[in-house]
Amino acid sequence: MTESSIVITGLSLRLPGAVDQEQFWKLLLDGVDRTDTVSARRRELARAPGWNDTIGEVDDIELFDADFFGIEADEAKFMDPQHRIVMELAYDAMCDAGLLESGHMKDRRYSVYTAICTNSYYPMVCRYMDEKGIDNLHPRTIMNSINSALAARVSHQYNLTGPVMAVDTACSSFLTALATAADSIRVQNCEGAVVAGVNLLSAAYSTMLCNCGGITTSHPYTRVFDEEADGTLIGEGAVVCVLEREDVARRRNRKIYGRILGYAINNDGSSLNIMAPNPRGQGNVIRDCYATGIDHTRIGYIETHGTGTRIGDPIELNALSKVYKKADFGDSKIGIGSVKTNIGHLLAAAGGAGLAKLLLSLRNGRMAPNLHLRNLNPLLQLEDTPFEVVTEPRPWPRDADQPRVGAITSLGLGGTNVHFVIEEGDPERTGGRLSEPLLCLSAKTEEALRHMIDDVSDLLTRPDVDAYNLAMTLARFRPAHDWRAVVRFDPDSGVPTEVRVQSQERTVRRALLRQTPATMTREQFFRDALLGKVQISDAEPGRTEIALAVGQHPDAQTLVVDPGLSPLETAAELFVNGCPVNWEHFFPDQTGTIRTLAPYPFSKKPHWLDF
Repeated sequence: MTESSIVITGLSLRLPGAVDQEQFWKLLLDGVDRTDTVSARRRELARAPGWNDTIGEVDDIELFDADFFGIEADEAKFMDPQHRIVMELAYDAMCDAGLLESGHMKDRRYSVYTAICTNSYYPMVCRYMDEKGIDNLHPRTIMNSINSALAARVSHQYNLTGPVMAVDTACSSFLTALATAADSIRVQNCEGAVVAGVNLLSAAYSTMLCNCGGITTSHPYTRVFDEEADGTLIGEGAVVCVLEREDVARRRNRKIYGRILGYAINNDGSSLNIMAPNPRGQGNVIRDCYATGIDHTRIGYIETHGTGTRIGDPIELNALSKVYKKADFGDSKIGIGSVKTNIGHLLAAAGGAGLAKLLLSLRNGRMAPNLHLRNLNPLLQLEDTPFEVVTEPRPWPRDADQPRVGAITSLGLGGTNVHFVIEEGDPERTGGRLSEPLLCLSAKTEEALRHMIDDVSDLLTRPDVDAYNLAMTLARFRPAHDWRAVVRFDPDSGVPTEVRVQSQERTVRRALLRQTPATMTREQFFRDALLGKVQISDAEPGRTEIALAVGQHPDAQTLVVDPGLSPLETAAELFVNGCPVNWEHFFPDQTGTIRTLAPYPFSKKPHWLDF
């Protein structure tokens, strides 16, 4: 570990059968295949009644919380659904990393790299234009249709000022974007980066083209490493992660999903044809990765690209065996598998799904099974390698108390190859005892806030939940929205004992605090909390009166805080009444670890072209 190490501090996803990490990990461990015939609803949305391919499908791609992002409904229906899902997941990933504690990132140089290849919604926009006329388009339709605009949308929404670009190397786009982001951080073009990958099948065009190109399988499932493997099914979904320097992450209480030990990227150059794999190119990228001095014998599992073809799978394993030699591992085995057997091939987002699987495997100390393997492809010649296909869930033990290390490969049509080596992140660090058993939450709407309260109430009763980390995550590392709540809970059982909800919508809140202990009001955090809200003056010896001229606004209100409240209780009272609070005073740097929570409960509505 060095100060210049790059770590993954945030992760969000929406994949077939999973809207969060917990659901995805359960799907993987249970060996679930979430591919199926295209649903009737998707055929209806795509206006393709005869579309009967087997795909990995994400539910409700027509739904979007446009209000949350300040986007008008008329504009939202012209937006590529891939833009919309990434907007929501970027919010979740940045919250997961603790980047939105002030609601936005003013003047912070964070980059955005988006892996995106196709846009099957665009032909529908063109058809709408043909039928309805150009005058009925929204003025920003072009911005909402081009792939390069996706990264710009994220940077615009959150005021990120580092380099911003779309990355398209076909099937290896996500890991290429990840490598580009890591490079940008290393050369100090940015402080950190948001990396997103997405593939949605708004219409049948992508699967039709893959069928035509010989990419898809004739089977109703993907059979990576099997002797009858003849391609993959196509899937959809999106994954977003956040990268930061490790020294920053440790100082700012980030959780660390994984530490990037090394990576390499290259291209096959000339090959049999532009879509054919090149064993030399694949082998070189792996050698280049380990040329930096990484100990390859620490690798316990490799998430392979898994083309799912009789020739492609052996070529990938042969390339890996150039570095991972059987003699170096003795009786030990390296597990291998591919998430494509669970959810299909996500094209630009394929590496994102594989990375999420690898990170969750590292964190949970388990390897998830590779599905649909009946008879091993004899061309793999695994007996001459240290590799073993994982066909059942198995433990992933640490070697001599060292962190687990895994690797992942992505291979793109056109020959761009990427290999990453990632080390297990740190265990959760407790911040100690919470001074008061209370949590401060906020959301854009009352419905969303009630949903969050339910989620947190369930979480409180789990034995593995650290109350300090939960309180810190909700108060300091989440943006403060208009709807706010304070939840008190029993410190022993975790059961909520009091819930108070209040809205700041359409109300100008003014604070008048009397008889507040002088020792409290002299503290800088208290003055920071009330900055721009009140004026502080000493009214009497031994007693501080904090007064604000309420003004003439008809909605102005008076708030009186009980002098018997503790500092945290007082801060909670200020928070629920709309005052900004300097939560860093209560939850300082280098104490505790940000906790992964359920995704934000967006208030989604249908936004789809109707013609």
